Amino acid sequence: MSVPPESLLELAYQSLKDNILRGVYPAGSKLPVDRLSRQLSISSTPIKGALNRLVAEHLVEQVPRCGYAVVRLSIKDISEVLEIRKMFEIFAIRPAIKNKQRFPAIMHHIEELLDRFDHATDGISFMEALELERDFHLCFIKLCDNERFLKLYSSSWCMDYLFMVFANVGLSFEDFGPEFSYHRKWYNALVAGDAAEYESLWDSGIETLKNRLSQLLAEKEARTQPKRRPVSKTNPPS
Repeated sequence: MSVPPESLLELAYQSLKDNILRGVYPAGSKLPVDRLSRQLSISSTPIKGALNRLVAEHLVEQVPRCGYAVVRLSIKDISEVLEIRKMFEIFAIRPAIKNKQRFPAIMHHIEELLDRFDHATDGISFMEALELERDFHLCFIKLCDNERFLKLYSSSWCMDYLFMVFANVGLSFEDFGPEFSYHRKWYNALVAGDAAEYESLWDSGIETLKNRLSQLLAEKEARTQPKRRPVSKTNPPS
Protein backbone atom coordinates (compact mmCIF):
# COMPACT_ATOMS: atom_id res chain seq x y z
CA MET A 1 0.00 0.00 0.00
CA SER A 2 1.42 3.39 -1.00
CA VAL A 3 2.06 6.01 1.71
CA PRO A 4 0.18 9.33 1.25
CA PRO A 5 2.48 12.24 0.30
CA GLU A 6 1.58 14.18 3.44
CA SER A 7 2.62 11.19 5.58
CA LEU A 8 5.96 10.99 3.77
CA LEU A 9 6.46 14.70 4.38
CA GLU A 10 5.73 14.27 8.09
CA LEU A 11 8.01 11.24 8.31
CA ALA A 12 10.84 13.11 6.61
CA TYR A 13 10.27 16.16 8.82
CA GLN A 14 10.29 14.20 12.09
CA SER A 15 13.33 12.12 11.08
CA LEU A 16 15.37 15.14 10.03
CA LYS A 17 14.34 17.20 13.03
CA ASP A 18 15.14 14.44 15.51
CA ASN A 19 18.58 13.95 13.96
CA ILE A 20 19.28 17.69 14.12
CA LEU A 21 18.13 18.02 17.73
CA ARG A 22 20.20 15.00 18.82
CA GLY A 23 23.30 16.27 17.02
CA VAL A 24 23.39 13.41 14.50
CA TYR A 25 23.54 16.18 11.91
CA PRO A 26 25.87 18.66 13.66
CA ALA A 27 25.51 22.42 13.48
CA GLY A 28 26.85 23.75 10.18
CA SER A 29 26.76 20.38 8.41
CA LYS A 30 25.41 20.21 4.87
CA LEU A 31 22.12 18.44 4.16
CA PRO A 32 22.22 17.26 0.53
CA VAL A 33 18.73 16.30 -0.61
CA ASP A 34 19.93 13.30 -2.64
CA ARG A 35 21.87 11.83 0.28
CA LEU A 36 19.01 12.35 2.73
CA SER A 37 16.62 10.78 0.24
CA ARG A 38 18.78 7.65 0.09
CA GLN A 39 19.29 7.50 3.85
CA LEU A 40 15.58 7.80 4.67
CA SER A 41 14.31 5.92 1.58
CA ILE A 42 12.01 8.86 0.85
CA SER A 43 11.80 10.70 -2.46
CA SER A 44 13.33 14.14 -2.82
CA THR A 45 10.03 16.08 -2.89
CA PRO A 46 9.02 15.28 0.75
CA ILE A 47 12.65 15.79 1.80
CA LYS A 48 12.68 19.30 0.33
CA GLY A 49 9.32 20.05 1.92
CA ALA A 50 10.62 18.91 5.31
CA LEU A 51 13.80 20.96 4.94
CA ASN A 52 11.77 24.06 4.09
CA ARG A 53 9.70 23.55 7.25
CA LEU A 54 12.91 23.33 9.25
CA VAL A 55 14.15 26.52 7.59
CA ALA A 56 10.99 28.23 8.89
CA GLU A 57 11.81 26.87 12.36
CA HIS A 58 15.37 28.28 12.19
CA LEU A 59 17.00 24.86 12.53
CA VAL A 60 18.11 24.71 8.88
CA GLU A 61 19.32 27.42 6.54
CA GLN A 62 19.47 27.67 2.77
CA VAL A 63 22.99 28.40 1.60
CA PRO A 64 23.31 30.05 -1.84
CA ARG A 65 24.68 27.58 -4.43
CA CYS A 66 25.14 24.95 -1.70
CA GLY A 67 21.61 23.85 -0.81
CA TYR A 68 20.63 23.23 2.80
CA ALA A 69 22.66 23.09 6.01
CA VAL A 70 22.01 22.86 9.74
CA VAL A 71 22.22 26.35 11.23
CA ARG A 72 25.53 27.30 12.75
CA LEU A 73 25.78 28.06 16.44
CA SER A 74 26.85 31.43 17.74
CA ILE A 75 26.95 33.02 21.16
CA LYS A 76 24.85 35.89 19.80
CA ASP A 77 22.10 33.52 18.61
CA ILE A 78 22.13 31.64 21.91
CA SER A 79 21.80 34.90 23.83
CA GLU A 80 18.91 36.11 21.65
CA VAL A 81 17.01 32.81 21.88
CA LEU A 82 17.35 32.75 25.66
CA GLU A 83 16.03 36.31 25.86
CA ILE A 84 13.00 35.35 23.74
CA ARG A 85 12.33 32.38 26.03
CA LYS A 86 12.46 34.69 29.03
CA MET A 87 10.00 37.12 27.41
CA PHE A 88 7.47 34.33 26.88
CA GLU A 89 7.79 32.95 30.39
CA ILE A 90 7.74 36.27 32.25
CA PHE A 91 4.76 37.50 30.23
CA ALA A 92 2.88 34.35 31.31
CA ILE A 93 3.45 34.39 35.06
CA ARG A 94 0.95 37.05 36.16
CA PRO A 95 -2.07 35.63 34.33
CA ALA A 96 -0.93 32.14 35.38
CA ILE A 97 -0.96 33.22 39.03
CA LYS A 98 -4.39 34.78 38.56
CA ASN A 99 -5.82 31.61 36.98
CA LYS A 100 -4.08 28.84 38.94
CA GLN A 101 -7.13 28.15 41.12
CA ARG A 102 -9.32 27.74 38.04
CA PHE A 103 -7.21 24.95 36.56
CA PRO A 104 -6.47 22.36 39.27
CA ALA A 105 -5.82 19.67 36.63
CA ILE A 106 -2.96 21.70 35.15
CA MET A 107 -1.50 22.37 38.59
CA HIS A 108 -1.68 18.65 39.39
CA HIS A 109 0.03 17.82 36.10
CA ILE A 110 2.87 20.22 36.95
CA GLU A 111 3.34 18.38 40.25
CA GLU A 112 3.52 15.09 38.37
CA LEU A 113 6.12 16.53 36.02
CA LEU A 114 8.18 17.78 38.97
CA ASP A 115 8.31 14.22 40.31
CA ARG A 116 9.58 13.09 36.92
CA PHE A 117 12.19 15.85 36.90
CA ASP A 118 13.49 14.53 40.22
CA HIS A 119 14.39 11.29 38.40
CA ALA A 120 15.09 12.82 34.99
CA THR A 121 18.66 11.56 34.79
CA ASP A 122 17.69 7.95 35.50
CA GLY A 123 18.08 6.60 32.00
CA ILE A 124 15.96 9.23 30.26
CA SER A 125 16.59 9.67 26.54
CA PHE A 126 17.39 12.99 24.92
CA MET A 127 14.04 13.25 23.12
CA GLU A 128 12.11 12.18 26.23
CA ALA A 129 13.81 14.95 28.17
CA LEU A 130 12.90 17.46 25.46
CA GLU A 131 9.23 16.44 25.63
CA LEU A 132 9.29 16.65 29.42
CA GLU A 133 10.75 20.15 29.27
CA ARG A 134 8.19 21.25 26.67
CA ASP A 135 5.31 19.83 28.69
CA PHE A 136 6.37 21.59 31.89
CA HIS A 137 6.68 25.06 30.38
CA LEU A 138 3.54 24.61 28.30
CA CYS A 139 1.55 24.18 31.52
CA PHE A 140 2.45 27.73 32.59
CA ILE A 141 1.34 29.04 29.20
CA LYS A 142 -1.94 27.09 29.39
CA LEU A 143 -2.68 28.71 32.75
CA CYS A 144 -2.87 32.06 30.94
CA ASP A 145 -6.10 30.87 29.28
CA ASN A 146 -5.18 32.71 26.09
CA GLU A 147 -5.52 30.55 22.97
CA ARG A 148 -3.61 32.91 20.67
CA PHE A 149 -0.71 33.16 23.10
CA LEU A 150 -0.72 29.37 23.44
CA LYS A 151 -0.52 28.94 19.65
CA LEU A 152 2.26 31.51 19.41
CA TYR A 153 4.27 29.78 22.14
CA SER A 154 3.65 26.31 20.69
CA SER A 155 4.93 27.44 17.28
CA SER A 156 8.08 28.96 18.77
CA TRP A 157 11.34 27.27 17.74
CA CYS A 158 13.30 28.53 20.77
CA MET A 159 13.08 25.31 22.82
CA ASP A 160 14.19 23.16 19.88
CA TYR A 161 17.10 25.48 19.10
CA LEU A 162 18.37 25.27 22.66
CA PHE A 163 18.19 21.48 22.67
CA MET A 164 20.17 21.45 19.43
CA VAL A 165 22.79 23.57 21.20
CA PHE A 166 22.86 21.15 24.14
CA ALA A 167 23.50 18.22 21.81
CA ASN A 168 26.19 20.02 19.84
CA VAL A 169 28.22 21.18 22.84
CA GLY A 170 27.95 17.78 24.53
CA LEU A 171 25.75 18.86 27.44
CA SER A 172 24.17 15.63 28.69
CA PHE A 173 21.24 15.36 31.05
CA GLU A 174 23.50 13.99 33.74
CA ASP A 175 24.85 17.57 33.76
CA PHE A 176 21.44 19.12 34.25
CA GLY A 177 21.16 19.13 38.05
CA PRO A 178 21.33 22.93 38.45
CA GLU A 179 18.91 23.55 35.54
CA PHE A 180 16.37 20.96 36.73
CA SER A 181 16.35 22.47 40.23
CA TYR A 182 14.84 25.66 38.79
CA HIS A 183 11.60 23.87 37.87
CA ARG A 184 10.52 23.37 41.46
CA LYS A 185 11.54 26.93 42.33
CA TRP A 186 9.42 28.27 39.45
CA TYR A 187 6.49 26.18 40.63
CA ASN A 188 6.89 27.38 44.22
CA ALA A 189 6.82 30.99 43.02
CA LEU A 190 3.65 30.25 41.04
CA VAL A 191 1.92 28.67 44.07
CA ALA A 192 3.01 31.56 46.29
CA GLY A 193 1.78 34.08 43.74
CA ASP A 194 5.20 35.73 43.75
CA ALA A 195 5.71 37.08 40.22
CA ALA A 196 8.80 39.07 41.27
CA GLU A 197 10.52 35.92 42.56
CA TYR A 198 9.60 34.07 39.37
CA GLU A 199 11.12 36.82 37.22
CA SER A 200 14.23 36.93 39.40
CA LEU A 201 14.68 33.19 38.98
CA TRP A 202 14.45 33.52 35.21
CA ASP A 203 16.97 36.37 35.20
CA SER A 204 19.51 34.38 37.19
CA GLY A 205 18.77 31.12 35.38
CA ILE A 206 19.14 32.66 31.94
CA GLU A 207 22.46 34.27 32.84
CA THR A 208 23.78 31.01 34.30
CA LEU A 209 22.76 29.00 31.24
CA LYS A 210 23.99 31.65 28.82
CA ASN A 211 27.43 31.73 30.44
CA ARG A 212 27.61 27.94 30.55
CA LEU A 213 26.61 27.45 26.92
CA SER A 214 28.92 30.24 25.77
CA GLN A 215 31.85 28.61 27.54
CA LEU A 216 31.04 25.17 26.11
CA LEU A 217 30.62 26.60 22.61
CA ALA A 218 33.95 28.44 22.85
CA GLU A 219 35.65 25.22 24.01
CA LYS A 220 34.09 23.29 21.14
CA GLU A 221 35.24 25.87 18.61
CA ALA A 222 38.74 25.78 20.05
CA ARG A 223 38.85 21.98 19.69
CA THR A 224 37.64 22.04 16.10
CA GLN A 225 39.89 24.84 14.87
CA PRO A 226 42.63 23.47 12.63
CA LYS A 227 45.99 23.64 14.32
CA ARG A 228 48.49 25.90 12.65
CA ARG A 229 51.60 24.14 11.47
CA PRO A 230 54.72 25.69 12.99
CA VAL A 231 56.74 27.74 10.56
CA SER A 232 60.20 26.23 10.19
CA LYS A 233 63.01 28.66 10.53
CA THR A 234 65.91 28.20 8.14
CA ASN A 235 69.41 29.17 9.09
CA PRO A 236 70.68 32.17 7.17
CA PRO A 237 73.43 31.40 4.65
CA SER A 238 76.92 31.78 6.09
